[in-house]
Amino acid sequence: MKEPIFTIVKGISIFGDVIVFRVIRASLNGGPKMSCCSGDTRRDLELIPTKHYAKASYLLPRLLVVFLTLLPGRSLHSQELSENADQVKLKKVLETAGEYCEKLKTMALNFICHENIKEKTYEFNKTILFRRSPDKPPRFVAVDDLRTARTIKNSYGYDYQMIKKGDVFKENRDLIEENGKKRNAKDVELQTLRMSAKYPVFGPVGFLSKSWQPHFQYEIVGAETIRHQRAIVIRAMPREITEENHCCGRIWLDESDSSIFQIEWEPQSIVHFKETVESSMGELKRKISWTVTYDVVKNGVRFPGAQSIKEIYITKAGKEHIKYEAEYVYDKYKFFTVETEVIFE
Repeated sequence: MKEPIFTIVKGISIFGDVIVFRVIRASLNGGPKMSCCSGDTRRDLELIPTKHYAKASYLLPRLLVVFLTLLPGRSLHSQELSENADQVKLKKVLETAGEYCEKLKTMALNFICHENIKEKTYEFNKTILFRRSPDKPPRFVAVDDLRTARTIKNSYGYDYQMIKKGDVFKENRDLIEENGKKRNAKDVELQTLRMSAKYPVFGPVGFLSKSWQPHFQYEIVGAETIRHQRAIVIRAMPREITEENHCCGRIWLDESDSSIFQIEWEPQSIVHFKETVESSMGELKRKISWTVTYDVVKNGVRFPGAQSIKEIYITKAGKEHIKYEAEYVYDKYKFFTVETEVIFE
């Protein structure tokens, strides 16, 4: 004949969506045993000597009721609350960011800064690597790969001027330094080898202005700390990809006022971007990382402080090789006009 087992609940702990029961399982002929129940799992923890014996036939049904009613409901309810909170937060962020972008669109701007660029371009040769296979016994397998044959380095220094008045935009660059040598070339084109962007100060407008928001889908994808300030990270995707609207990316916004800290454009935002490229190894995949940070503030407007571009080739074996990288630094700003335009009708 089996000895009767009784259960006494000694305590309940809640950790997020997990409910932990501390119970005493006792028999009439032996010492009690402590057990832990969490979700749908149950495991014995340790023997606990005690002089007390169980007398609680009503506790086990109650324990089952708690499992069947409280735990699933709590989990679903928490998820719903979290989703609703995100939607409320997202709505507030988009509203405030939209107001900032509308303000930026109507401002008259005239400023000069130093634009310092360092870039590297890597040329590759095909090579063969021998890797140990996971087979038993192990063997070596030949794998095609890329080897850097040459690195081309360039550096440029510009006096960069940006002017906006009404609907007229103008960029101007004077080359003052090239690869460590003084230059004095007026009104020149940007000489970077691979890719560049125009009017970076207006980067947020294409994503977050009130006129563009109906054409995008947004979601909160995380939160981070940038320069000791909390930032909400959202992702923007076009509802429909068109020639005028093909930008997508992630945006870091100040949690307190929704001002834009940083934008990271995804590859499809780049005009004529191709996901594959021909090489000595045949067709390779490629990806691009393009980030602009906005950490120079004047009259409530954020201006670029840095820009980073990386183009990466990916071999068939999945190994990544940087093909091109460029680092931009914007400093020594001089502001002549940063003000809202007044239009008389």
